[in-house]
This record gives sequence, C-alpha cells and structure tokens, in this order.
Amino acid sequence: MEGEAAAAVLQVLVQNVIDLCKKEISQIRDLDKNAAKLTKSLKTIQKFLNDAETRNITSEAVKEWLKKLEDVAFDADNVLDELNYHILSDQIKPAETEEEKVPSCFSRLSCFSCFKHTSRSRNMAVRIQEINENLESLHKEGAGLGLVEKLADDQPKTYLETDSYTLDPFFIGRDDVESEIVEKLTKSITTDERAVSIISIVGMGGLGKTTLTRKVFNRLKNENRFGSHIWVHVSPNFDAITLFKKILNNLNSNQVEIASREDILAKLKEALKDKTYLLVLDDVWNEDRSKWEDFFNSLLGVSSVMGNAIVVTTRSMEVDSIVNPLHTHKLEGLSEEECWSIIKVKTFGEGNVPSEFEAIGRKIARRCRGLPLAANVVGGVLRNKDEEKWRSIEDKWLSPDEGGDDIPNILRLSFDNLSLPSLKKCFAYCAMFPKGSKINKRKLIEFWMAEGFLQADERDDMEFVGEKFINVLLHNSLLQVLWRVDDGNVRSCGMHDLVHDLACSVSSSSDRAGGSSRVRYMTLEDNYCGEESSRIPKEMAKSLRTLLITSEGDISDINFSDLESLHVLRLDSQVIKELPSSIRKLIHLRDFDISKTRIEVLPDWIGEFFHLQTLRVDSSDFRIRRKVPSTIKYLINLRHLYIHQFVELPMGIGRLTCLQTLKYFPVGDENGCKIEELGSLNNLKGELTILHLERVHDKEEAGKANLFKKSKILNLCLMWGVDREGERNDEDVLEGLQPHSHLREFEIRGFNGKRFPSWTQKMAVRDAPQGSWVVLNKLMSLSLSNCYECEEIPMLGQLPNLKSLVLLRLDNVKCINSSFYGMVNKDTRIVFPALEKLMLSSMPKLAEWAEIEISDGSEVKLFPRLQHLTIIRCEQLMSVPSHVSSCLEELRIEEIGVECLPADWLLSNSETLSYLRISSCWNLREISDRWGEEESEGRSFTITSLPIFPRLTFLTIKGVPKLSLETVDAMRRLQIHGIKRIEP
Repeated sequence: MEGEAAAAVLQVLVQNVIDLCKKEISQIRDLDKNAAKLTKSLKTIQKFLNDAETRNITSEAVKEWLKKLEDVAFDADNVLDELNYHILSDQIKPAETEEEKVPSCFSRLSCFSCFKHTSRSRNMAVRIQEINENLESLHKEGAGLGLVEKLADDQPKTYLETDSYTLDPFFIGRDDVESEIVEKLTKSITTDERAVSIISIVGMGGLGKTTLTRKVFNRLKNENRFGSHIWVHVSPNFDAITLFKKILNNLNSNQVEIASREDILAKLKEALKDKTYLLVLDDVWNEDRSKWEDFFNSLLGVSSVMGNAIVVTTRSMEVDSIVNPLHTHKLEGLSEEECWSIIKVKTFGEGNVPSEFEAIGRKIARRCRGLPLAANVVGGVLRNKDEEKWRSIEDKWLSPDEGGDDIPNILRLSFDNLSLPSLKKCFAYCAMFPKGSKINKRKLIEFWMAEGFLQADERDDMEFVGEKFINVLLHNSLLQVLWRVDDGNVRSCGMHDLVHDLACSVSSSSDRAGGSSRVRYMTLEDNYCGEESSRIPKEMAKSLRTLLITSEGDISDINFSDLESLHVLRLDSQVIKELPSSIRKLIHLRDFDISKTRIEVLPDWIGEFFHLQTLRVDSSDFRIRRKVPSTIKYLINLRHLYIHQFVELPMGIGRLTCLQTLKYFPVGDENGCKIEELGSLNNLKGELTILHLERVHDKEEAGKANLFKKSKILNLCLMWGVDREGERNDEDVLEGLQPHSHLREFEIRGFNGKRFPSWTQKMAVRDAPQGSWVVLNKLMSLSLSNCYECEEIPMLGQLPNLKSLVLLRLDNVKCINSSFYGMVNKDTRIVFPALEKLMLSSMPKLAEWAEIEISDGSEVKLFPRLQHLTIIRCEQLMSVPSHVSSCLEELRIEEIGVECLPADWLLSNSETLSYLRISSCWNLREISDRWGEEESEGRSFTITSLPIFPRLTFLTIKGVPKLSLETVDAMRRLQIHGIKRIEP
C-alpha cells in the first residue's frame, strides 16, 4: 500500500514544481535552458509515477526510489520558491522618499538586488543543474526497476466481489435497523407512486453495509415480497451495459453473450415481464449523475410493473444524492458492548469468558471504534490465544501477519476512489494530527493551501477547492463531522482511528507514518518541547514543512533557522511572550499562527514573509492587546488576516488586495487608516465588522469603502463608538455604507441618528449608484442595538428569509407601528414568513406595538414560523398584537406594562410551547380574549379554560401580583409531564 499511495500523492508535488518552473524561471533569462530541462525531466518522472500508482508495490527498491524522488522534488520546490521570494522582495521593496522611509527590517534586502546580476543567476543555475542531474539518475534507476513511462489513465483496480449468499454468523447489533429497512421497503412498494422505490444505506467501509443488506435481501426473498430478487456488486466501474448483463445473468442461468445494448435490454424486458423485482446495487461509487440517469431510465423502460425496489449501498453521500432515494439510512457504528459481543462469540463461542480475558477484550473492543469488520478480524486473531497474546494485541493492535491488513485493505478502497492526486495528498496530510483530534475545517484548508495542494482555476479560488475537497472526504467517510454551526456548515471534523491508520500508511511525510525517509509534517504535543531527548534533530528540521507546536512547554531549544523549508508554523504555547528572532529566516512561510501565545508586539520583520497567505494573531484572551507593525502592508500575498476587535490596524492595509478574511476593521483618524482603505479590498468575504464609524465624516467618505461592491461579504456589522463628542452625522454616514444585496446577517450597533436612511428603512439597496431597488431577500438575521436616538423601526415584514430579529436598547422608539410589517396588500398574504426568533429588549419608551393593518379585510398570516418570542424591559408597553404565532416553543415576558395578555398567545401555541416565563409584569391582570372588545363580549381564562401544554418543561410565573389568583394558582397546579421548574 505504501508504495503505490506514495506514487499517487507525489504527483502533486511534481506537478507543482513543473508549474513553478514555467512561472518563475521564465523571468530569469539565463535560467531558461535549465528550466526547460527540469520541466522535461519532471514530466518523464510523472509518467513513471502513473505506472507506480497502478501497481501493487512490494519491492523495497521501488519504495526507496520513490523516497529519493520525493527528496529531489522537495529540493526543486524549495529552490524555485526561494527564487520567487527574491523576485517578490525586489518588487515590494519601497522607494525611499520624504513621506515614507524604508523600514529598518528591509535594510538587509538591499543584497537582493544583486539577484539580477550574473552571480545570483549562476548560483541558481548550479542548484537547478544539480537537481536535473539527480532527476536524470532517478530516471535511469526507475527504468532499471521495471517502471515504464505511462500516461495517466482510468484503469479500474480489482475489488472484492460481494454476493447475496455468504452468511455472517455474527450478525450483532443491527436487528432493529434490519427491521426498519424491511418495513420501509414493504411500505414503499404499496404506497409509493413511483414505479421504483429507492432506499440507500450509507456508511464508511467496515461498518457492515453489505452484511446488513444481505440480511434484508434474504428476509424479503424468503417472504416472497417480489417476483425477482437480484443482487449486483457494482464497484467503481459503473457501466450501464455491464450492469444490465449482470442483472440478466442473475435472472437467467445462461451467461449472456456479448450483444448490443438493444438486444440486452430486450432480453431483460422479457425476463422481467409481469414481475416485480428487488434489485440490490452493492458498493456503488459512481458520482456521475448522467451515468446513473442513463442506467435508471433504461431500467424504467424494460419494466412497466409497479411496486419495484432498489437498495443502494455506498460510502459516498454524493452517490446518495445522485440516486435520489425515498429514504436514506446512515449506518452508525456499533456500541462498544456490541463490538465486545462479536469478539466474545468469535473467541469463546457460547461459553463463558474468563474474567482476565474479558477485561482485556473490552479494551480491545473499544479500539474497534464501532466497526464490526474490526471486531470480526480481531476476534478471529484472538481465538485460541493465551492471555499474554491478548495483551500483546491490545498493546500493538493488529500486525499484518495477524490479519491486520484486512481492515486497511477494506478502507483503502475509499482512498483509491479519490479522483485526484491532490485530493489523495490532502487526505494523507491528515496523518499529522494525533488520533482523536478535533480538526478545524478552515485551518485545515489553509494548511493545504500553504503546502500547495490546492490549485485555483478560472472559476474557483484555492479556498473553494479546499471546501470541495473537505466535502468529498466527508462524503467518502474519510472524515467525520464533529461540529456543525447553526447554518449547517461544518466547523470541525475528525477521523475514525482506523481511517487515521490508513492516512498514516499512505503518507510518507508525517511524523506518524512509520519508516518514512524524511518527516515533512509534524505535531509537537505536550511534554515534547523543552526535553533534551525531544529536540528536533537538525537533519529532520531541514525537511520539515509543517510544524504545529501544541505543547505548553518552552520552545527555546528549537532553532527555527534550521527549519529552512517550513511553510506552516503554529505556536500554541501561552509560555511564549516574544517571537524568537530565528523565525525571521523562514522565507517559505505561508501560514503563521500565534493566536494562543501571549505575544503583544509583533516585530517589524513580519513584513518580510512575502509568501505569507494566512496570519493568525487573534486571541480569545482580550487582555492581550496585540500591536500589528506597519510592515504588514508588504504582505501582498496575504489572504487571511485574523485579528480581534481591539487591534489598531497600521497604515496602508488597503494594499493587501488579496485579503479575503478581515473580520474587524477599526476606522482610524490618520490617512492610511481611514475607511477608504476598505475600498480596494474587493476580495473580502465572510464576516466584516467596521468599528469606530464615528470617525467617518460624511456620506462621501463612507462611500469610499465600496461596500456595495463586496458581494462575498455575507455577515456585516456596522458599529459606532459610545464615547464621542461634537456633531453627529450618523444618518449621512449610514447612507453611504449601503451594502450588497447578498447579505445574510446584518447588525447596526451604536447608530445615533433619529431616522434610518432610505435603504435601511426599506431594507433594500440599489443595484448601481442610480439603479433600481433590490430587496435584501437573502437576509436571515438582523440586529439593531444601542441606537439610542432612533425613533422608528424599518419595514421588515416583507423579507422572505429573515429568521432572527433583535431590537435592543432603542431608547427613543415609542411605537412599533403598522409600517413595521411592510406593504400589506392583495399580493402579500404572509408577513414575516420565515421569522423564528424575535426579541424586543430594553426599550423604555415603547408604549404600543400596533396590530397589522389590512386594507381589503382579507386574512393575512403573521409570524407563521415564530418559535422564540422574548419581550423584556419594556415597562411602558401597554399594547401588543392579539395574534403572534401558532408554533411558539418559547415565550418569555418580563418587565412590561400590559394589563391584559392576549389569550391567543397561549391558546394557539398550546401544542408546541415548551418554555413559558411571565415575570415582573406588575400591571398584568388577566389573560383574556377581550382584546379591544367590550367586557361583556369577552372572557378571562382560568383553570377550566387554559389548555393542556403537552410539551411544557419550564414554567415560571412570578412578580405578577394583579393577575387573578385563580389563574395563577391554576397555572401553578398544572400537571404537565416533564416540568422542570415552577416559581411562585
């Protein structure tokens, strides 16, 4: 496995070097011939790699050849990268003028100018010539080892064929799942209107998808649910003709001779005539939608009988999406107890297990991590072994001669199925992380980018390619989701222990890949740093490209100048208060993270990292006020700058036109720090908070930020400071800060104008300076806070995707009038159609929340999806709408002035309400439907009329002395299952 996998991932490095040859060396005239020769040599080597990747490499000589090639390729990469660094330094080095003196950190760069001279060119030519000679030698050696020059192709690999007959005598832990799938299939063939009902079973290799499907298949076969029962093992070669032949051979005893598609389909139609069928497509890998549609449409054409079913098993969620199943069952791992049951049965049968074996066996079961395949393999190994052997297995897990190869070989199929060498390299890189690590998705993509694994194209940038790679690895169960945020995006992921073993086996560069020639990627954990025995040897340091120091120990024993190839450096130790000056030598650095250190002042020489793409200087400890040097403006390749909101950015940040991430932009007073610096940063995306907007003078100056051009910014926060003097021009400034119509989340904080400008009032922006109005239809979250002088609320009811609305500390708002709901007419029948969360808080002058006005008397739905309603600290509020929602889950009312609470707030939500808090409402007298009616026409609600709340788990009623005693006591006495808290 190691050899052919290494060949696959090496192709990424070789291709990167070829690309660098074309890009960089072409700029130096004297190096053209060497560059051409290097490119030619690398392309020849690439063909050898294509051959090596398709072989089952057992030869130690070939494996050694691959290691030598890796070393030479990395050397070439370093030389070309250094060349690029010096070219950049000449381009970036500022001219010394009266206005701008050259920073001291650039004084040493004067030597770079000699790079244009013959001596520097000769030096580079000599180094590249040495690489060419090494590649020529490797070429001859590769040919001598029997490798041939071969163009990349799609030759299928061999896969273990499955069948419907082989029985697993240890089917444990899946009985309920089996019954559930049988029930769904049985129900689907009688109720589903489609001719074919599809059910998919998805899960990583080794989870037992085939075993489970086999049980389902044979159970339905025994029950004669279908006229025909067909089992086809698909494998990656998803070819319609091949599949139809397999289906036909399954139905007929005679083997189908090679025939045209038309003949095969005709025979299949005859075989399925007037019969229903159950078709199992086991182990589907194909992610080509057109191939599936071609197969499926032809299948529909050969059978007109209703009530058919297809069961698809796959490791890929992408396949699941393509086959469009009626039901998807995501197969989970077994419990530790179930894994132990498998091991126990395989080792001791039905007999008792000696206690000394059970203690060890349970530990081994834990290491199976829920995979029945692992439990079966290890159970077979443990059978008839003594206690000492059991302990040895626990300590060392499985060695290849004990059957340990069975597990990685099964999982290896997922790796082989990855379509791109770069994707394989990205997976192998994950071997660097310790088992059980929570891997931040965004950081992982930035690491891949720093290592050169992600190549942008005309449509997609590197970050987007990285997102796609993450999804592919997730879909193929090579990564697992550990944490999703509210919007569904993956925040962190991890690897199953056995998949981590696979990553180690295919990686030739990680410190966790045993036996590799050179370590390229390393994580230093706790208790590593500061120990004499654990210092990084100089020879190892020379080849390292990624170093993650997650230890809290001292790093003074690490000489960073030895890490001459380093691309990624992460320092997590809070012991570090100052950057070692030796880090300055790391000219290849692309990703630098000091967010968890206690460093407060970054040195000026940070500006010499011309290749740097990602710089993390943010901190969760807000006591650390970091100062970023002015030289940061020379990092023209910087794409992601992570800072916290208290950092004062230096002058000239607008020069960093590659920036995509800049979560905080504090507006400064001086030229070079003003809001116009944002104007040139049109690649910004994701989140942006602009602070200190009180320092912006007028609409014209605000407009220089060009927010309306920044269509990739989805979350925008505009903040004015609290302590300010002089004339306030907030309305004019906000008018000039019109964003793009793609906003998802929007917050205005500290705005002190009396009225919001036109675009904010309408929640619509112009698509050009004088263009038409476009409603912020994609807006999902809106927060208006600390707007102390504001007197009115914008029109919001028309926003189709608004899910969350927070109105906080709007001190001068007296009324939420009907304009709040937007334009209500015959075309508008749902107001606030998507709103799920509404909070009104700390609005001391708010006296009225008006009803919706409907001109034509027709019925309008208001807040149809509202789940969380909070109204607190609105002491003057005496009037609220009579109808709120029909699906409230949480209702919190505190410190408001109403005397009567509309009964509809409780009645219409009785089936969904789980949290109810009424507190400090000193004027509240009753819960009534008298809202605006004569007293005789209404009624108050007591124990006899209050509904039952079947889901209520939290109830608080306190500080409501005027509420009728009968009602209060009744609500206290409500016997509701699951109630957690009732306060008097």
